[in-house]
Amino acid sequence: MVGFEKCMALVFSLMILGQAYCVRRVVGTWLFPACLFGLFWFCNTFIGLAVLFWVPADPFAIGFIFLCTLAFSVGSLAFDWKSAFETNTRKRETAALVYSSPFLKGAFYLSTLLSLAFLVLNSYAQGIPVHDLIFDLQASAATYTALRYSDSININIFGQFNIVCAYLSAILGGFLFSCMTTKTGRRLILVLSFLSSILATVTQSNKGILFLSIAFFYGGILVCRAAAGKLRLLDKGSIKSVTIYVAILIPIVITSFLSRGLYDIDDNLFVLNRLISYSASYTFGHIYAFSDWFAFIIRRHSELVYPRDSSSHGFYTFMALFRLCGSRKVVPPGYFDDYYSYGDLLKTNIFTMFRGLILDFGFTGSLLFMFATGLLLHWAFRAMLVKIRPVFSVAVFVLMIGYFYTSFLISVLVWNSFYVTFVMLWMVLQINHLTLRTGRLQFAPPGSPAVVSPRLRS
Repeated sequence: MVGFEKCMALVFSLMILGQAYCVRRVVGTWLFPACLFGLFWFCNTFIGLAVLFWVPADPFAIGFIFLCTLAFSVGSLAFDWKSAFETNTRKRETAALVYSSPFLKGAFYLSTLLSLAFLVLNSYAQGIPVHDLIFDLQASAATYTALRYSDSININIFGQFNIVCAYLSAILGGFLFSCMTTKTGRRLILVLSFLSSILATVTQSNKGILFLSIAFFYGGILVCRAAAGKLRLLDKGSIKSVTIYVAILIPIVITSFLSRGLYDIDDNLFVLNRLISYSASYTFGHIYAFSDWFAFIIRRHSELVYPRDSSSHGFYTFMALFRLCGSRKVVPPGYFDDYYSYGDLLKTNIFTMFRGLILDFGFTGSLLFMFATGLLLHWAFRAMLVKIRPVFSVAVFVLMIGYFYTSFLISVLVWNSFYVTFVMLWMVLQINHLTLRTGRLQFAPPGSPAVVSPRLRS
C-alpha cells in the first residue's frame, strides 16, 4: 500500500514538471515565473519522495501542490509573451551598464559592511563577547543556539538590519557578478555577497539567512541574464562551478548542525546519525510533514492529530501585515507546535506555505490565491521585459525568487525583513536609474537600438 501511494505521489510530482515543461514549450524559455516555480516544486517533491521511498506520503497532498503550481501557471496566459521577449532584446546593449554602475557597486560594498557591523552589534546585544564571535566560533554558536531554543533571544533592531543588509548585499552581488568579466572580480563579489550570511550560519546556527541569500543572489543573476537577452537558467560550464560551490556549502551547513550540542559528544556514530537526521529533516522533512497534515485534514490516516484552526483569515500568509495592524495572535517559535516525525530519521515542524494557505483560504481559496499570485507576478515579469528602464518590476522579480524558495518553509510574507528588503532594493534601483538618466546613459525608445554615451562607452 505504501509503495502504491508513493508511486502515485511521484506521478503527481512528475505532473508538476510536465505542466512547467508545457509552459516552457509555449514561451520558449525556462527563465519564466511559471517554469521556475514548477521546477522548484518538482525538485522539492520528487527528490524527497524518491530518496526516502520507504517513508509514507499521502499522494493527495502532492496532487494538491500540483494543482497550485498549475493555477499559478494559468496566471501567465493573460499576456502576449512573444512581443514581450522581442521588445526585451532591444535593450541588451545597456544591461551590463545598468547593473554594474558605480552607484550599485558603492551600494553593494556599503550594504556588505553594514551587514557585518549589525551582525557584531546583534551578537553583543545577546551577551556574546566580540572576542568569541571572532576567535571562538564554536562557543558563540553554542550560546546563540541555546538562547534560540530557550526562547531567550533579545530581539533588537541590529538583528533585523543585519538580515536586511545581508539580503540586499546578496541581491546587488548577483547583479554585479553577472557583469564581471574577470574571475578575480567574480570571486570577490561572491565572497562579499555571502560573507555576512555565512558568519550568521556559523555563529548563530541560522541557515535560513544563507539559503535565502543564495536565492536572492540567483534572482539578481537572472535579472541580468534576462536584460541581456540570455534566457537560460545556467550558463555553459556552470555545472562545474555549482558543484564547487555546493562542496564549499556542505561543511558550512554541517558546522551549523554541530552547534546544536554535538561539539562535545565523543560518540562519532551518534554524531553521524544526528547529522544524517538533521540533514534529512531539513532537506526532505517539510514534504512529509505537509503530507501528514494534509491527510489529517481530508480525514485520511495521519501520524499526528492536528488542531483545526479555522479563524486565521490570511494570518499565516500575511503575518507581518497582521502584526502591523495590531494582531496579537500567539504564534510559537517555528509557527506551528506540531512536530511530525518518522522514527529517528525525520523530525520537523516545517509544513510548507501550503498549510498556511489552506488554513487561511481553504482549498478553493488557495487555488484562487495561487492564480492571482501568478497573474500579478507574470504581469511584473512582463513589465520587466518591455519597460526601457524597469525598477519596480525588477525588485518584484528578485523577491519573487525568494518567495519561491521559502514556499517550502512558509509564506515569505510573514517576515518584516521581506518588506523592508523590497523597499530598500526598490529605492536603490530607483536612485541608480536617476543617476544613469542624468547624462551618464541614454536609453533609446522601443523599436530602436540603445545608445550609450561616449563617456560610458570608453
